[in-house]
Amino acid sequence: MKHLIITVIGKDRPGLVEQLSDTVYQNNGNWLSSSLSKLAGQFAGILQIEVATKHIPELSKALSQIDELQLHIVEDQSQTLPSLTLHQLTVTVNDRPGIVKEVTTLLNQLGINIHKLKTDTQSAPNWGYPIFKAHFLLEMPANLELGFVQQELEKLADDLTIDIDDGVPA
Repeated sequence: MKHLIITVIGKDRPGLVEQLSDTVYQNNGNWLSSSLSKLAGQFAGILQIEVATKHIPELSKALSQIDELQLHIVEDQSQTLPSLTLHQLTVTVNDRPGIVKEVTTLLNQLGINIHKLKTDTQSAPNWGYPIFKAHFLLEMPANLELGFVQQELEKLADDLTIDIDDGVPA
């Protein structure tokens, strides 16, 4: 069995996820995991599908025939999943240009890999200005102290709030 990583983007419409899941199922694929979102009227997602090697061409062809959907398929080459401890990090700050760049640059400088990132901007209750929130799932080097990471992140801005956990199994 092979694992395929499939990115999809297209105009959002009712039934699109059902059409994707049916296409995977009808072409001998097994939907393992996904992250799907509607962004600015567009449907965007990434899927992990398990399928026998002999069925990859027919699955790829069937997916490519879904109307108004662009996709990119990559075969996962990894043999085994490493055992990791992941840390959840939430960053809350007054919205401004460059905050994602600043946080991700610092994480990279500390040798931290971003496993997952979800961001959102919303109006602050009672204040009216936008608040930016970023939820990270991080793979950190074993020798890196959580307290040090928090201190370094807090240096980025006075209005930045950091919440980081002790770790969750991968």
